[in-house]
Amino acid sequence: MKKSWLVGIVLCGFLSFLMANPAYGCIGPDGKPIEGKDGEVTNCATAEEETKKTGDALEVSTELLDYGYLSEVGRSYTQTITLTNKSDATIAVKLSAEKPGSDEIKDESKLAAEWVAFVGGIKYFEIPANGTKVVGLRVMVPADATFGSQYATIKVEDVSNKVKKTVDLRLTVATEGVAFGGEVVKNSASPINLNNKINAEAVVKNGGNAGFAATYTLRVTKKFGLEDWKEIANETKEVYPGSETSFKSNSEEIGFGFFTIEQKITYINDKGEQVEEASTRTVLNLPLWAVIAANIVIVLIIVLLVVINIIKKKKAEDEEDRAPRKAIKEKKSKKSKASKKEKESIEIEM
Repeated sequence: MKKSWLVGIVLCGFLSFLMANPAYGCIGPDGKPIEGKDGEVTNCATAEEETKKTGDALEVSTELLDYGYLSEVGRSYTQTITLTNKSDATIAVKLSAEKPGSDEIKDESKLAAEWVAFVGGIKYFEIPANGTKVVGLRVMVPADATFGSQYATIKVEDVSNKVKKTVDLRLTVATEGVAFGGEVVKNSASPINLNNKINAEAVVKNGGNAGFAATYTLRVTKKFGLEDWKEIANETKEVYPGSETSFKSNSEEIGFGFFTIEQKITYINDKGEQVEEASTRTVLNLPLWAVIAANIVIVLIIVLLVVINIIKKKKAEDEEDRAPRKAIKEKKSKKSKASKKEKESIEIEM
């Protein structure tokens, strides 16, 4: 018994030590304990912060490199991206151009990867601490290129920290026959939500051969009250030729009750015009306990109705059983009365 108490005291002391010294055992991104200026291991929060800083050392100036509408074929077009090293150490960077992995993009729209070349042929280089590097990307559009949008993925790898980032490349050969085909095929929201959030979805279809960016926004306000509109979703996505792009909003928790939501979608229609389509609807957010309580009440009502029906049926059956006995009793009563009258009549005659 004493040994058990002793073990318990030792464990409690050890756990208290860990809680009071969260630095114990913290490992940095290089696999070694992270030390402070005086050689002491820093706390875990600092370790996580340092890891995050190292992982975010490389910054890319854009996520989409858009060459726009190219009216001439058989010539090259050049754009640049800027890479920034936000760390205090030199990092090595590797570049490559590949076909987009997205299944939403048709194979005939992935040719840009074959047209890309890095200016100077430089694909591997170093960026000094807190330095920048401007990279040129030259796209050679073949003379026999067909009109429409083409895509590529530029991979930017921080070799030093094993972090990969991507830049989407888009260009549209606009020699002739460029057609947009933007159309909203779905714009809906769940009328009743049980998770304290707004669940909404919109789908934009592109029936043309030129890609475009579509923007989806979702705003919400109390149905009854003076609260201002609050934007809970704002997202822009590429709508690839011959494909559909979905916007799904599973918003932050906004509370319970009735809400008015406004969904807006901005896209390019089949006339090449930028249009905005908006819709407003009312939704209800219910807590889970309210739904459970409502279901319990419904079940109780159903059970009550069943019981009432059984009682009525039993009563009807009892009445049916009593009916023959009542008829026999009434018949006997009538017969008894007739016999009595007959006796009385005989006595009078006598």
